[in-house]
Amino acid sequence: MKTQVGKMVDLFEGNGSNYAAYRPAYPKELGEALSQLCSRHQTALDVGCGTGQLTSLLSKHFTSVIGTDTSKSQLEFAQTADNIRYLNEPAEQTSLENASVDLIVVAQAAHWFNLEAFYQEVKRIASPDAVIALISYGVPYIEASVNSVFQQRYWQQVHKYWPDERKHVENGYIELAFPFEEIDFPETFIHKEMNFDEFIGYIRTWSAYKKAQELQETAIFNSFFEQLEKSWGDKARNYQVTWPISVRVGKVINY
Repeated sequence: MKTQVGKMVDLFEGNGSNYAAYRPAYPKELGEALSQLCSRHQTALDVGCGTGQLTSLLSKHFTSVIGTDTSKSQLEFAQTADNIRYLNEPAEQTSLENASVDLIVVAQAAHWFNLEAFYQEVKRIASPDAVIALISYGVPYIEASVNSVFQQRYWQQVHKYWPDERKHVENGYIELAFPFEEIDFPETFIHKEMNFDEFIGYIRTWSAYKKAQELQETAIFNSFFEQLEKSWGDKARNYQVTWPISVRVGKVINY
């Protein structure tokens, strides 16, 4: 039987280039808001960092930023900077020193973790009054009439291919255990201009799409794509795509 780590590696290994090309970037306001919550800005850790979208953002606000992921493919395409270091290791057992991290973030990945073990690791590596943030972005909204087709077909045709853990993304992680002193966080959104091929490229990064591939049932996705194309109009035309960001953030207080 596969562990959660094994399941996560299977879903995301070999998809690093597509992630780097098609996944939306987090807004700079997110990095700024997270930074402002921290009393120290020496080291930030991005756990389950993927191709480093948030890692790169945090590098503007911290002396040193570390990104960790279990997928070598994701890390091969990760964004780089002089103060970023990437490590191929699990969330629940890092090589970081005790009390060494001022900000710990998990973006679009916490639902894959063994949270009890991860939170124990957080408490070990957190510096005094460190901040932890679980970040997710939900179902996108296309700022055009094609959105009605996308939403209807998404929920009726392809939603069933998401792993069970995906429900936590769609409800903003509200049902996940979070044993920290929670802090209010401003409402934030991701906005990205995308043409038709870029949007389909993004959909093909979904773990739901990979699951359909494994089941040899991609015909359902192909029908989904055809319906979107008919409604999109000129495939080269850009529409703004918006993702709502959910953030659960808190202070790591070790007594």
